[in-house]
Amino acid sequence: MHCERCRGLMVVDSFIDLQDDSGHLWLRAWRCVNCGEVSDPGIIKNRSAHRFWLARLARRMLSKSKQPRTVELIPLTA
Repeated sequence: MHCERCRGLMVVDSFIDLQDDSGHLWLRAWRCVNCGEVSDPGIIKNRSAHRFWLARLARRMLSKSKQPRTVELIPLTA
């Protein structure tokens, strides 16, 4: 597996979640040996959902930018 950030080697590593209310929670995830990027199924799912909404917003903004804009110039008074 290759890192999405730097294309480096990813290895399986164990992590501990100290934020969990029920005590310590161990989890296994992929970690890049070059840049330290951490990835697990939850992170991948959240990133893909975020990318979907960013792409949707970008398409919406691009479709609106094709419409001609009217700009009102206001004279500056000192």
